[in-house]
Amino acid sequence: MTSTDVAVTVRPMSLEDLDAILSIDRRIRSAGKAITYANLTTERILTIDKKLTELRRATSYAELITGDASGLLEFGFVAESEGRVRGFILGRTADVGQPPTRAGLILILGVHPDYERRGIGRRLVNAICEKFRSEGIKTVRIGIDQRDKQLIGFFERMGFSVRHLIDYAKTL
Repeated sequence: MTSTDVAVTVRPMSLEDLDAILSIDRRIRSAGKAITYANLTTERILTIDKKLTELRRATSYAELITGDASGLLEFGFVAESEGRVRGFILGRTADVGQPPTRAGLILILGVHPDYERRGIGRRLVNAICEKFRSEGIKTVRIGIDQRDKQLIGFFERMGFSVRHLIDYAKTL
C-alpha cells in the first residue's frame, strides 16, 4: 500500500448499496467533476423513476428502480473504506464491432471526492476487469469525453489505450 492508499474492501454491488452510490454520484456532480458522464447519471443507468409521489413514499432508491438492474449488478462493484461505500463501478457486456465480439463495457466509475487518489478507482477497475476475464471476455471498453483529462490519464495508467474508431453523433 502506498502512502495515499487506504484500507479498502471491494465487493459485488447489491441493491442495498444504491443510496450510497447515488449519494457519491451527486457529490461528484456537485463538485463539477463529471465531464465524461455529464448526461449519464447513475440514476439514468439504473432507470430510476423520480416521480415525486413515489419519492415521498420510497424509503430507498432501490424501491424506485423501474428497469432491470440485475445485469448491472452482475458487473457492479463497490469499494468500502472505514465502514462506508466510497466508490463504485458499473458495467455490462455487449456485442461490438464487425464481426461482433463480446466485450465488457465500463459504464460509470465514481469515487467519493474526499477519497480520490487513494487507490480506490484502481481497485474497482481491477475488480470489474477480473469479472469480465472470468466470463471469457478479452476486451474491456470505456467511452471517455476527450476533455476529461483526469479520467483519460487514469485509464491510460490502467493500461487502456485509444482505439481506431471515432464516435460521431448527431443530436436530433
